[in-house]
Amino acid sequence: MKTFTNKEVENYYDETEVHYRQFWKLDKNMGLHYGIWDDTTKNLSQAVINGNKLLQQLGDIKKEHYVLDAGCGVGGSSIYLAKNIGCRATGITLSKKQTETAAQYAKREGVSELVDFQQQDYTKTDFPDNTFDVAWAIESMTTATSKVAFFKEMCRVLKPGGRLVVADFFKTRSFDIEADKDMLTMFNGWAIADIQTVDEFQADGETNGFKLIGKNDHTQAVKKSVNALYYAYLAGAWYSKLYNLLHKDTHPFARDHYKTALAQYRSYKKGLWCYYHMAFEKQ
Repeated sequence: MKTFTNKEVENYYDETEVHYRQFWKLDKNMGLHYGIWDDTTKNLSQAVINGNKLLQQLGDIKKEHYVLDAGCGVGGSSIYLAKNIGCRATGITLSKKQTETAAQYAKREGVSELVDFQQQDYTKTDFPDNTFDVAWAIESMTTATSKVAFFKEMCRVLKPGGRLVVADFFKTRSFDIEADKDMLTMFNGWAIADIQTVDEFQADGETNGFKLIGKNDHTQAVKKSVNALYYAYLAGAWYSKLYNLLHKDTHPFARDHYKTALAQYRSYKKGLWCYYHMAFEKQ
């Protein structure tokens, strides 16, 4: 399957930000992830907050901790941690545009003194060794071609005994992505590299400086968000097709983005991917 350069990943997020603003209420939610639904969750905004809350609890993040938000998007998780826990956070993303948006949101939310955002690759940062207490990766490590490189860099920048918390989707079994049209559409459309099963990901972590200390299956808890994307496809596919017909120079990521909403729904229904929160401790 296709692998993506850092520039291509940056282009994906820059070219499709307008879609997230429209369909994922980006200005309000400040997050591009599925979120976690439970019996008390009433809307997507609450699901996104709940996802942050559960991951913070899994990582036992406290006020005195310094957090690296690896693949921070527009900064929502860093801002959540600063506002609700009072800890410091540095968010890194491949997109300069996202760092600017994140800084604006932080100022709006009154936490600029606790958070900062930088354009960096989380597999090769310029932070000194043993800088952070916690590394946080929410639906971001999937773009890493090498998950081993991700683990090695997180291990380097974490203090001894530091924790890495991850929220992401994984294959339910080992298979070639190209064997399933929907998975291929989803991955190519979201600029995602090949992903692993939970066990494969855990094994890479445990052979590269970490011990697994927590693992929660939230596959059913993202179902409403999966459905929400599907409903957005049903409502907006006709408009996307018309827009593309009238705007021949539309960037491929933006042109084909609507197709991913259907593809992620179909692949989820086929049971090809699951969604987990995982916590590791640096050894």
